Amino acid sequence: MIKVKIFGVVSLKTNVSEFETNVKNVDELLGIIPGISRKEAKDLVLLVNGKAVRNSYRFKDGDEVVMLSPAGGG
Repeated sequence: MIKVKIFGVVSLKTNVSEFETNVKNVDELLGIIPGISRKEAKDLVLLVNGKAVRNSYRFKDGDEVVMLSPAGGG
């Protein structure tokens, strides 16, 4: 089981701040985030246990995933 925390604008859009799931990898996770499409999810910043990971990362039981909108500016 992994714990997923959602912050920032994406949290407001999904109306979800956290959930738990048994997905096996990042690609699976991107397809099940409530309230957003896989395409939108691919643009999010994703950290696992505080570190950036590749889309090929395979989750381990107890991992904590943080998802947030990328910073923008101009």
